[in-house]
Amino acid sequence: MAAKADKGGKRKDDKEEPPKDLESAFLANREWEYPVEQRSGWLPFGAQELADAHPWTRRAVEKNPRFPGYVPGEALFCWNEADFASYINSGGFVKPKLQCQYYISPENPQTIVDLLEPVLSDMNWVCSVDTNVGRDEELTQTTDYMGMPVARLKKKEDGSYDVLKPSEQVAPIFIWEAGRRMVDHGPTLKYRGLVNRVDGISMFTKVGMLELVRERCIERDIPINFPPPWFPLTYVLPDDLEQWKRHAEANPHKKWIYKPNGEAMGRGIILINKISDVDSKERPFRTRCQNVEVFDPNEPPTAERQFAKFGVIQEYLVNPMLLENRKFAVRVYLLVARTKPFLCFHYNFAYIKRCGEFYDENKFQREDLFRHITNQEFQKKQDDFTQSRAAELMSIEDLDHYLQENMGIPAFRLNFWQQVKSICTEVCLGIREAVTEKGKIGMFEVFGLDMVVDADQRVYMLEANRDPSWVIDTQVKRAIIPEMVREMLELVFWAHSPEGKGKEAMLQSPMRGFEVLIDDAFDFQAVDLE
Repeated sequence: MAAKADKGGKRKDDKEEPPKDLESAFLANREWEYPVEQRSGWLPFGAQELADAHPWTRRAVEKNPRFPGYVPGEALFCWNEADFASYINSGGFVKPKLQCQYYISPENPQTIVDLLEPVLSDMNWVCSVDTNVGRDEELTQTTDYMGMPVARLKKKEDGSYDVLKPSEQVAPIFIWEAGRRMVDHGPTLKYRGLVNRVDGISMFTKVGMLELVRERCIERDIPINFPPPWFPLTYVLPDDLEQWKRHAEANPHKKWIYKPNGEAMGRGIILINKISDVDSKERPFRTRCQNVEVFDPNEPPTAERQFAKFGVIQEYLVNPMLLENRKFAVRVYLLVARTKPFLCFHYNFAYIKRCGEFYDENKFQREDLFRHITNQEFQKKQDDFTQSRAAELMSIEDLDHYLQENMGIPAFRLNFWQQVKSICTEVCLGIREAVTEKGKIGMFEVFGLDMVVDADQRVYMLEANRDPSWVIDTQVKRAIIPEMVREMLELVFWAHSPEGKGKEAMLQSPMRGFEVLIDDAFDFQAVDLE
């Protein structure tokens, strides 16, 4: 017998489907998870463990022990206490925004900003200009019935009240500073975020580099053999003034160059022919010094200069290799990719910067600076810079070809890089102890080292620059700097990620133009200096 149908057309013996259990479906589909497209493209190794152990996570889980998932590692950088609580207390139903921030100092030139931003944006990070950063792990004392932190009142001595609100500060996952420190690095480094500054390094100052070289000589040789064959004889002024004077008096044929301690781009450099150019009874050295924190960038390039309060005087190499009868220097790059364990690379591409005027060792006065200082920013102060050879940079490959074709020098590039690798290894060994002692996980830094070559093809290092020129104003720089910066970031991300933890950089890092110098995790050193 057929069952009767009601007015709605349903048969009376049909069973209605039970309503779906929304919670079970939510859990079964893992809907508490964030979609992959909302996640960060990079997280430091151990980020998940740090998020799980965070006090805000632990307290919220105590309030909701049925929480089915986990707090994403990105929360360490972009969530405040209320975000942790709302996500966990709702069982992952409420999803606070999960997007990390990066900070690039406004003091950086636009060129480096343009190189960094595409890579960092690809990580699903957003740029922040907020310098008010923080990462306070203290638990808010007052919460509502759902466990959400709430503001509380604190009575002051005058009877009024302060409203104490839960902190809403977050920390950028990546910081790129320029000359000055513009933001607190502590909150970022607390959770192994990345900062392009390494504590413990002072070689980017003239005196700091000299101290590093001296320490390396002490470590290597007894008795001390200073200077090493790759660094010019150098003294600190005013500390070593009398010692320098004795040496200069015994070697009157030598020429010298004075450099202020913390300056760059040719600022404050003075050419020295004789002792009286520095110190005399009539004009003692101390009376020739000026206390200037920052040199005037608009100062005429050949104007009379005063000594800084602190600097170095360095033996001038009077027999440099010349390029079309002009002095030149080579800019190479050194990367401290990780502090613990210590990991360093050098870049196998470089560019040549040269003077605009012909070299002449007998012309060594103030008006001759343009024939002796290779720094391109200084050379740009020439009236005819754009028409001069100084405006034409050259790659190391083109220099190699020029020297072979015009001077009959074979395999210059091979010989050059062998010496550079040794020098860079010496520098890395010189900073290793201080970096491993004072550096923190997440710190990294790239340096621009200036090398000169003498007529016998011996390579000397003159100085290291903490903020190497990022100006891309020639085809040669366009061919080198953008790819170098991109690869540098890839290596730094790798070195601080789960993919790089416990992996040998020589075999598994994403290096192309860079080459490993030191990898302490595997007791690797590219050059045997003994």
